[in-house]
Amino acid sequence: MATFSADIAQYSLKEFSATAEGLGWEIDFSRCAILLHDLLPYYLKVLPTELIEEVIHQNQQLVDFAREKDIPLICSAPRAAHTLHQRGLGARLWGLGPSEEEAHTFALEGLDEPEVPCMRKRSLSAFFATDLETELRRQKRDQLIISGVFTAGGILATSFDALARDIEVFVIADACADFTRERHASALHQIATTTGEVVPLSAVLEG
Repeated sequence: MATFSADIAQYSLKEFSATAEGLGWEIDFSRCAILLHDLLPYYLKVLPTELIEEVIHQNQQLVDFAREKDIPLICSAPRAAHTLHQRGLGARLWGLGPSEEEAHTFALEGLDEPEVPCMRKRSLSAFFATDLETELRRQKRDQLIISGVFTAGGILATSFDALARDIEVFVIADACADFTRERHASALHQIATTTGEVVPLSAVLEG
């Protein structure tokens, strides 16, 4: 059970299926990896049912495409905290967080396989206290395509950390989600004007 609550409003990812704006970077599949950010039932189940179904559908398409094209997949998920002290300030905002079992249960099948590295993070950004940068350098990747939840939280934070590491970020507008349309749209706009590119899933699948 989620240890946090939020004001939730239904919206559809289809509203963002043509969203494309950003800093002028172009995806090169030989240079990129895909980060599935916090795709855990623990997080998804706070969203409306229809939105959950869209997120899962869009991300399954992305995973299938990545495997077909041999694009590296990487997951992120929080490290389970056993005490509020371990959780730090996050405990005041979001409670204790997912249990060990919840932190290892993904919304899509196959993401727990050994060939899919999982970044066990301690804060919002998937780079924080993880080997994400090292993994990208090891695979000779300097572009990162991001999908998952939450757009205005960890995904936005990860995009700032990527920029600081000279890694080009592409956030998939209709494969990410947040509590409300307004939060989602605002975060996408900030990414597009500050840290990277915002693209629709179709641009990746047809690229």
